[in-house]
Amino acid sequence: MIANRRVKIVGTIGPSTSSEEALTKAIQAGLNVARLNFSHGAHEDHLKVLKSIRKISKTLQAPVAILQDLQGPKIRVGRFEGGGIDLPSGSIVTVTTEKKMGKAGLIPSDFEHLSSIVSKGTKILMDDGLIELRVEEVRGVELDCRVIFGGYLKDRKGFNVPGIDLPIDSLTEKDLKDLEFGLDNQVDYVALSFVRSAKDIRKLREIVEARSPSTQIVAKIEMVQALDNLEEIVRLCDGIMVARGDLAIEVGQSQLPRVQKEIIQLCNQLAKPVITATQMLDSMVENARPTRAEITDVANAVLDGSDALMLSAETASGKNPFRCIRTMHEIISEVERNSTHYYRINMETEYLSPSGAIAASACLCALKLNAKAIICLTSSGQTATIVSKFRPKAKIIAATNHVTTLNRMELVWGIQTLQVKIFEGGSEAMRQIEQTLLECGVVKTGDKVILTLAQPLVEGAQTNSIRVYTIGGGAVNILPVEQLPLRCQPEDRYTF
Repeated sequence: MIANRRVKIVGTIGPSTSSEEALTKAIQAGLNVARLNFSHGAHEDHLKVLKSIRKISKTLQAPVAILQDLQGPKIRVGRFEGGGIDLPSGSIVTVTTEKKMGKAGLIPSDFEHLSSIVSKGTKILMDDGLIELRVEEVRGVELDCRVIFGGYLKDRKGFNVPGIDLPIDSLTEKDLKDLEFGLDNQVDYVALSFVRSAKDIRKLREIVEARSPSTQIVAKIEMVQALDNLEEIVRLCDGIMVARGDLAIEVGQSQLPRVQKEIIQLCNQLAKPVITATQMLDSMVENARPTRAEITDVANAVLDGSDALMLSAETASGKNPFRCIRTMHEIISEVERNSTHYYRINMETEYLSPSGAIAASACLCALKLNAKAIICLTSSGQTATIVSKFRPKAKIIAATNHVTTLNRMELVWGIQTLQVKIFEGGSEAMRQIEQTLLECGVVKTGDKVILTLAQPLVEGAQTNSIRVYTIGGGAVNILPVEQLPLRCQPEDRYTF
C-alpha cells in the first residue's frame, strides 16, 4: 500500500499535471501534497486546479494537502533583444537598473536598489549560479562587471547577490494579492519565500490568522540571514522547506549538504515538518530514469530525517511526471524497508507539554508491546505530528472528523489519515476506527494498537490519555479493492 510509505511526496502542479486526468494519475502514483507555484499562472488557472484536487481527493478517498508557494521578492534580469545574450568569460558587461532592453554587453535588472548595496569586488550570480559576475565599478545606476563564469543568459533569469541583506520586504504586493486568493480558497499551507527573520513569519501570521486560521505557514530557507535566525524561525512557523536552489547560491554549493542536514535535524528536534526540495530527480524532466546520483540524493534526504521530498519541474513541466512520482515512491519505500537504523524513538525531540509527553509514552508503549499502530484521536493533528517526530516503527494513524486536518497531515512523516464520524465517547470512536481499519486491511484480529485522546472528549481539548487495545474479531470483511481508499489499495493496481 502507498500508505505504508512514511516520507511524503510534494509535487509541483504545472502544464504536465494541471488537467483533471493528470491530477488523478499524479495522486494515484503517490502524490501527497500539491504545490501551486504562484511565480507562474493566473488566479483562475490555480482555482481550477484547486477545485479539481478537492474533487479528486474526495472521489479517491485520498486526502491531499495544497501548498501555496508565494513568489517573494525574487530579483531577475530583464528582457533581451532576441531573448538572450552570450556572456564570454573574462569579458566586461554593464548591469543597469534602468528600464532598458538588454543587448550584447548590457544586462537590465529589475532591482532598483542594486547600486546602493554593492561595491567593487561584490559577487553577482545569475541563472541559478551558472553565471558569475564580479563588480569592477559602480557608476550611479550602472555597474561595470567582469564575467568570471560565462554562458548564455536568457530573459527573466534569477539574479542573486549572495550574503547581502536586501532592503526589501519578504511579502511583495503581488504576494499579498496571491495570499488573499489562497486564504479565501482555504489552502492548507502557505510557503513564504526568502524568509530572513522571525519578523517575516509574524507579519504573515497576522494576515493568515485573520482570514483562514486553519492554514499553516511553511518558511522557505534560502537566505544566509535565515540561517542566522534559524531556531527562532523554526519555532514560529508550522513547517520548513530546505529550498536548495537559492540556498546553494547563498552559502556555496560545497556547504549545502552540511546546511541541509543541520536544518533537518533542528526541525526533527522541534517537531516541525521539513521538506527537502530542488532538483531531487531533475534529469527525469527529460529522461525516463533518474541518475545514480539522484537516487542516492533522494535516499540520503530520507535518512537525514525529511518529512517530505519535493518535485519541481519534474512534475510541473517534465515529460514523465507520473513515472517521476512513482520512482520517488519506490526509492523512499526501499530505504524505509531496509534501513535498520531508520526507525528510532528519538528522545532528542522536545516535548514540553502534556500532549508531547503522551506522544513519547505512546511510542514507547508501541515499541514494548509490539503494537501495530498508534492511533491519535485528534481535531488539530498536533499530537499525531509530535508522535511522528519520534519516528516509531508502528503505523501512525490520525483519526478525525475534520477534513482540513486530514489534508494537512499529508505533509507530515508517517501519518496515515482516517476520517471518522462525529462521536460522543472514546469507546464509540474506537469502534468506528477498529471497523474501518479491519475493512481496509490496515490491521487484523489480535493486533495491539495504542490510542491517544483527550479526556473528557471536548473539541480542542489537549491530549492527556493513552489506552491499549487489542483488535477483536467479528464479522468484518475486507472491502473489495475498488471500494478501498486509494492508499489502502495494492500498489500494482496502477501503472505509469
